Amino acid sequence: MRRIGMQFCGVLIMGMLLTACAGNQPQTIGELPTAAVLPTLTATLPVTATSTDIPSPTVTVTFTVSPTVLVSDTPTVTPSATITDTPTPTATNTPLPSDTPFPTADNEGLMALVQLAAKATILPPDLLPALQPTVPSAVLGATAPPVMPTCTTPPSGGFATVYNADPTLASQMGCPLGMVSFASASQTYQFGEMLWMAGPPQAIYALFSSGRFQRYDDTFNAAVDPNSGGETPPAGLLEPVRGFGKVWRTFAEVHALGWAMTDEAGGQSMAQVFERGQMVYFPQRGMIFVLISDNGGLSGGWRAVPGSF
Repeated sequence: MRRIGMQFCGVLIMGMLLTACAGNQPQTIGELPTAAVLPTLTATLPVTATSTDIPSPTVTVTFTVSPTVLVSDTPTVTPSATITDTPTPTATNTPLPSDTPFPTADNEGLMALVQLAAKATILPPDLLPALQPTVPSAVLGATAPPVMPTCTTPPSGGFATVYNADPTLASQMGCPLGMVSFASASQTYQFGEMLWMAGPPQAIYALFSSGRFQRYDDTFNAAVDPNSGGETPPAGLLEPVRGFGKVWRTFAEVHALGWAMTDEAGGQSMAQVFERGQMVYFPQRGMIFVLISDNGGLSGGWRAVPGSF
C-alpha cells in the first residue's frame, strides 16, 4: 500500500511540473488514471527483414550420376540360344583409331558377355559333322604295315635272305639295281666301325654307335700323307693309320669313335646296290653291312647282319 502511495505522489508531482512548463498554452483537462500502468521492461525487438543465406533452388547445382547415361550409347548384349546364321564377332585386342569414339565407362563386364556369347554359340546339328576335323590315322597311333616293293629283279644270294626277312628294310631300300665287286677293309673302334671301299670312287664310311653313318672321300696319298699321327693310345688300343687315320684326325665327329680296337682287315667284297642304299658283304668279318641312304649316299642309317654272299 505504501508502494502504491509513493507511485501516486510521483505522478502528481510530474503533472504539476508539466503544468508549470506549459506557460500560456491552453490547458487540457483530462482524467488521470486511477492506477498508473508502467511499461514493462521486456525489450521487444522490431521485426526487421534480414538477408538469410538460404541456398536457392535455382542456384544450387546438384550433379546426379545416372547409370543410364554411362551406358546409353553402349549396345545391350543379351545371350540367346536362338540359332542364326549371322557370324559372331570375335573380340580382339586391336587398338582403336584415335578418332573412333569409345565409351569412357568401364566395359569389362560387357566384353566378357560378348566373348561368352561368341563361345557359347550353338551350332545346328547338321553342321557339326562338316566342322569336325579329319584326323589322319597315323596321328591316332595307327601304323600302316610296310609294303614289299614289287621288283623285276630280286636281290641275289645272301642279300635276298636279309632283304626278304625284313619288309620294313625292303621298303626303305627299294628294289635292287645291280651287283659290284671291289677291294675293301674294315676296322672296329670303341664306339663304332670304319669301312673302306675301293670304289670307284674310293670312300671311307664312319659307322657311329648311334646307328648313323657318314661317308668321306678317301684322299690318303702314301707319297704325301704321313702313315700315322704319332699318337700314343691307351694299353690294348690302337691308333688309326693310313686312310682311316687321316679321316680320324681330320674330322672331330670321326675322332669321337675313340681308339681302334682291332687291326685293319682287308678282303674282296661283293655289294648289292639298291635304289636307296647298298648291302656289302665283308668276308673278313663274316658280316653283311646294310647301308640305308637318306642323303644321296652321303649319310643314312646302318646295321650289321651275320651272313655271307
